[in-house]
Amino acid sequence: MKLLEIKNIYKNFSNKKVLHGINLDIENGEISSIFGYSGEGKSTLLKIICGIIKQDSGDIVLNEKNINNLEPYERSTTLVMDEPLLFPHMNVLENIAFGSKLRANKKRHTTSNKKALESPKEIMGLLGITGLEKRYPSEISMGQAQRVSLARALIVNPEIILMDEPFSNLDIISKTKVRKLIKEINCELKISILLVTHDIEDVINLSNKMFILNKGEIKDSGRPKDVLKKPSSIETAFLIGTENIFDGIISEIDKKNNIVKIRLKNEKPENIYIEADYYGTFKVNERIVFAIRPEEVMILREDRGASRSVRENHFTGKIISSVFTLRMMEILIKSESGLEFKALIPFHAYEVMHLFEGKTINISLKKSAIHIIEKKKR
Repeated sequence: MKLLEIKNIYKNFSNKKVLHGINLDIENGEISSIFGYSGEGKSTLLKIICGIIKQDSGDIVLNEKNINNLEPYERSTTLVMDEPLLFPHMNVLENIAFGSKLRANKKRHTTSNKKALESPKEIMGLLGITGLEKRYPSEISMGQAQRVSLARALIVNPEIILMDEPFSNLDIISKTKVRKLIKEINCELKISILLVTHDIEDVINLSNKMFILNKGEIKDSGRPKDVLKKPSSIETAFLIGTENIFDGIISEIDKKNNIVKIRLKNEKPENIYIEADYYGTFKVNERIVFAIRPEEVMILREDRGASRSVRENHFTGKIISSVFTLRMMEILIKSESGLEFKALIPFHAYEVMHLFEGKTINISLKKSAIHIIEKKKR
């Protein structure tokens, strides 16, 4: 069931076009994310939804009711910002209760499947901040302050919580805890959440659905795993971190087995071919762009036999560089044919396989992991 519908929203500031015909739907009880670079209009869209900013044209529909002309306090929405905006002269309990007082003066329609929390202490228990009641904002951590901000948003019993980069000022430990907390709140209360972020990990860890916002337009949308694996354009692929992007020419098409053979460009004169699953309307000799995500590049173990699937698109190459990034190793591999691939593997796998810079390794690219993005303009 659609809870929130954004219909053809436009917004300009002076001569700058910020939002151009934004259309998106948010399902009841789900977490959705708007993902994109900073300064692309994500925060502006949230402020339009909650009524802080007025759109130039277009409609905001909540629970099948057009809320264009409602004041912010009349809309069943709450906004949690990147920096917790708590009243410094009020303690934690008073900050949360302030939202409760506002709710008492508002008549809001709520959906039947969403659980309402009635007391500040009940919400504090849910958010793990019991015991902070008498402390002031200056006496609590940033992570705790963000929980208080979230508690104040929840006590208003909104239909949807809008979150604008809620993790950007948190350290890695607090960020992990608050992410987990938001997921638990969504599951426990069945409340809808619309999250704005420029961190793809936020999207992957939290969202049922994602929207890519770039240059004021929605460029792509869908389940995160689908968008990540099969971006609809090069623009989207770069934005979500698909770094292995190559030019190629369709060499053969086997429609019976749904396989397409692609000839790659490379530094050496001999032709290099790979095979991919065929699912489009491409033709032989057509120029295309295709991609494979770094985590789909498989490094083959020397001590184990390879199954049929991991023998697909086999390359031999050397590790040019390896960088530790949190829990993963980011490895750059240059094949004997001159092609470069970036791979992501867990740190323990890097150690178990005795990998190091300069080592010659074998890699495989599964046909199902190769995504033909688009036809290349001549």
